[in-house]
Amino acid sequence: MRPSVSRSIGWLMNDLIPALRGRPGSTAVHVRHELAGLVLHDLPVPALADGVLVEVRLRLPPTARQKTDYTLRIPGHEPCLPESLRRDESEPHRYRLTFRLAVPTFSTRAELLWRNKLLADLAIPIRSNEEFLNQLTFGPATTTIQIADRSVAAQTFVATQCRGFTTALVLRSPTALAPLATLGMRVIVRSERTAFEQTLPVSFSSSQLAAKEAILTATLAKPPRRTGTYSVTWFAGDRELLTSRIQAISGKEFLQSLRLSDARFAVTDKAGTVRFHRHAPPLTTESTRIGPCFVICSKLSGMAGWISLKAVALPASDPALELDGGLMITDGPSVFAPGMVESALTANCTSFELRTKSHTLGTLSLHPVPTASFNAEGGFKPPPEFVWTPTAEDELAERLAKLMREA
Repeated sequence: MRPSVSRSIGWLMNDLIPALRGRPGSTAVHVRHELAGLVLHDLPVPALADGVLVEVRLRLPPTARQKTDYTLRIPGHEPCLPESLRRDESEPHRYRLTFRLAVPTFSTRAELLWRNKLLADLAIPIRSNEEFLNQLTFGPATTTIQIADRSVAAQTFVATQCRGFTTALVLRSPTALAPLATLGMRVIVRSERTAFEQTLPVSFSSSQLAAKEAILTATLAKPPRRTGTYSVTWFAGDRELLTSRIQAISGKEFLQSLRLSDARFAVTDKAGTVRFHRHAPPLTTESTRIGPCFVICSKLSGMAGWISLKAVALPASDPALELDGGLMITDGPSVFAPGMVESALTANCTSFELRTKSHTLGTLSLHPVPTASFNAEGGFKPPPEFVWTPTAEDELAERLAKLMREA
């Protein structure tokens, strides 16, 4: 049979014959629900929904345009009469029939009737609160600490430096997150060594409730200033989603956790090009300015802390040659490059020493590592006194590895 003939027969059966008989034809049914002031198309319908909307699009002859001729019947419930019957503005020959009904307690089926004649059979699936919570997925929670004018994602922080405490979570659902507007979400922050406990309600925007994924945040009004371990627990309704822990430490513990992992020189030539060198170049070269670069890290994971540092040229001179600045220590290596000075100013200096207020973190030598001189009889002249540095340690390791390969 030709396609055009098939379409003609379909139109005749669906539209023309019912119209000639004076009954509705060409039925399309849509089930929606209302929740938190939103009209949502996701199915199944949450048990917490405010109501169920059933919209039916019909091709109606004049004799079938009485709203009172239609009912929606659900087993065990009173028949539901339509809320409205309106012409579809996009297709004038069609009408929209709308029913509003209470949410059934369980999944069921409904029958659309016209003058007690069945027009359509539709399913109304219902999802319980337990099923909704079981389908929630989420990533690891992130805690952000505000220190000075910066915010850093951290697992460990200096308690006295904390100016703000925010936790965030990415939450996902196969359908809209709207049921959480009724179930509620909250975060509980507790100290494991003191009586501190604070509950933070989590609010949603309408766009978040209508979405299937959202980034949720909660902020402590007064951030913790005492040392110890704090637990951060997320709840959806009464369901505990996950718990993370964050450590607040003292300034002394922070300083003790720091170590110097590497050091270099930043050197500027007459063309203004900056290059980095393991050893300071001789003063007779084209270098015009020089400055120390220290790489610092903490042995504590997820660290967030601010430290004031100073690079001091040795031996001390008058006036003292010092370069200072601040540095944010995070969970990776942090570079402290306080600036550069004229190369001639370092002529009588042997090294740069990296200091905090209380102690020295490391040293960067301005002179190459000295070598011992051996004679034909196997004796040697010891090298002059030298400040041992991480750079010298790396060079020694390289030379030992080379000797092992040649052996």
